[in-house]
Amino acid sequence: MFGTSVPLKAVSAAHAFDNTEQFIEDWYPVDIRHSLTIDCEVAQNGWRPASLRKMLEERTFLHANKTLDFTIVECSADRPFEVWWKVLNRGSEAEKRNEIRGQIIKSNRQDARHERTKFRGEHVVECYIIKDGVAVARDRIDVPIA
Repeated sequence: MFGTSVPLKAVSAAHAFDNTEQFIEDWYPVDIRHSLTIDCEVAQNGWRPASLRKMLEERTFLHANKTLDFTIVECSADRPFEVWWKVLNRGSEAEKRNEIRGQIIKSNRQDARHERTKFRGEHVVECYIIKDGVAVARDRIDVPIA
């Protein structure tokens, strides 16, 4: 992209953030055979909680300093199974803050993931159902923070 005249150190300095994104395919075999739907309850003091999917449909802006509770709305896989999540921050602000995240992490509530909005960007949350050591269902939701 820059040609051979640009030293590699200059190129790596331009990327002053850690790309910490992980991929479920590197952790488990993937055989998506079940359906999964996640949603998110968006809350802030003084406001009624709202569904993130409904906000996206209505093109309502999501701002910083909101509480986000991602939950499983529907899953066709029979229990027992494990629930894993990925919270990926995107955009220049995430890079500037070095907060890309994107690691595959366990639920921090029963089959749910509690988060908080911090800064602008096109963020993404994915959920994976792991049954008998195989990823059998996945869903994702965009979290655009204006």
